[in-house]
Amino acid sequence: MRATTFALAFATLLALPVAGFADDISDCNSEKPDIVIKGCTQLIKDGKANNDALAIAYFNRGNAFDDNGDHDGAIIDYTESIKLKPDYMLNYMNRGLSYLSKQDYDNALADFTQAVKVEPDSGKAYYNQGRALEAKGDLANALASYQKAAELAPNNKTVQKKIAEIKQQLGQ
Repeated sequence: MRATTFALAFATLLALPVAGFADDISDCNSEKPDIVIKGCTQLIKDGKANNDALAIAYFNRGNAFDDNGDHDGAIIDYTESIKLKPDYMLNYMNRGLSYLSKQDYDNALADFTQAVKVEPDSGKAYYNQGRALEAKGDLANALASYQKAAELAPNNKTVQKKIAEIKQQLGQ
């Protein structure tokens, strides 16, 4: 469950209206990963976007790479987006999910932990932190993360199920 693309607010982020630029913006917000990659790549290469717009373009292209199964490409782009916008929790969340897909649990855990620091009220961040901890075999801390996720999202049945599974594995 990767966080999805968010719309580019280039009307306020870009100062120069350029022919073809609107098409790139539209493409960078497409639902089709290959079109997103094309549009966002052109926006990044053009050099006309400000840092906020570049962060969004890298984020959206990272999502498209991940959708296409290119987790390494996604990680590279999420990293670029983090450099430009380190306070955006979904950068860490999505990069962590890409690491999780690659079974790189240490880096996934580091990103989910950073996501929790950036947005401590995110049940999804705690849930994903629990997933990484569980994958590493740290069931006690995974349980604590899942319980925090449940506290923040008490009606989430997936979290409740994970808590029950971990408790059973721990003999509780």
